[in-house]
Amino acid sequence: MREFNLDQLRTLITVVDLGSLASASSALNLAQPTISLHLKELESKLKVRLLERSRRGVSPTSAGTILIEHAREILAIADRASEAVRNHREGLIGVVRVGASAGLTAHHMPNVLQELSMRRPDIRIELSVTTTATANAMLLSDRLDFAFVGDSQRQSGLTAVRWREDPLVAYLPAGWSVPRRVTAAWLQEQPLLTNEPGSVLHHQTLQWFAQAGFLLRPRIALNNGEALKSLVAAGYGAAILPLDSNPGRITTGIQVRNIAPEMKRSTFLVFKSSRSMVEPLKAVGEILRKCGRSSA
Repeated sequence: MREFNLDQLRTLITVVDLGSLASASSALNLAQPTISLHLKELESKLKVRLLERSRRGVSPTSAGTILIEHAREILAIADRASEAVRNHREGLIGVVRVGASAGLTAHHMPNVLQELSMRRPDIRIELSVTTTATANAMLLSDRLDFAFVGDSQRQSGLTAVRWREDPLVAYLPAGWSVPRRVTAAWLQEQPLLTNEPGSVLHHQTLQWFAQAGFLLRPRIALNNGEALKSLVAAGYGAAILPLDSNPGRITTGIQVRNIAPEMKRSTFLVFKSSRSMVEPLKAVGEILRKCGRSSA
């Protein structure tokens, strides 16, 4: 039997993922007769039917499902091989994948990436914006090497190192008359804007109000700190968020007050416990830890 052709395997996966030959043709920038030819050649080589066609679209047969599972692995290996050769050509020793939340990406990652670029220009950093839950799953499945998360709860298979702590403060519309120190009793009488339920910051804020005997009832919940600040500036309400380390980034129309009792948001550097920390992971891990210590 002739060897598999990577283009044919990629065509099969795309057809199944998108549900039609026409969609695959557009996505792969191939003529539809070429798509059909790739599929026909695969079925001829394997002597089995790989796809079922119906009014609802295209779906894999049992044999097709088995092939697709292995095809994804084959293409992933081929992509890694191409990347390794490209890194060698460009003088890079490897790629390290880092995940962080949108807030951390906006406020802290530019300095971290600059430090990594200055100290290790031979290592490419791929940054993914993600949530804590998604980051943990990606670490366990080896799709990320490091992640910055806000949840310190132990998860089997992962190691978490405290990276930095940021004070949480009240962001309030500039036109409001507010006390010098904002309490839960005062804040619960105002329209509140929070992060979405399920986020670490939402849970932390919920507990802060509960300890004072109040139930958090947000007017708006968004999983984007910068969007919340914009709404605060527009007068929609108050929000509890990490203090921006750069005062110049605080939006016009906002006043910032400390909250009582104090509350801090901890950020953890997380990695897979069983992962062997060889170059370039070891070098990047050390730099990331130092960046946290120097900015805390």
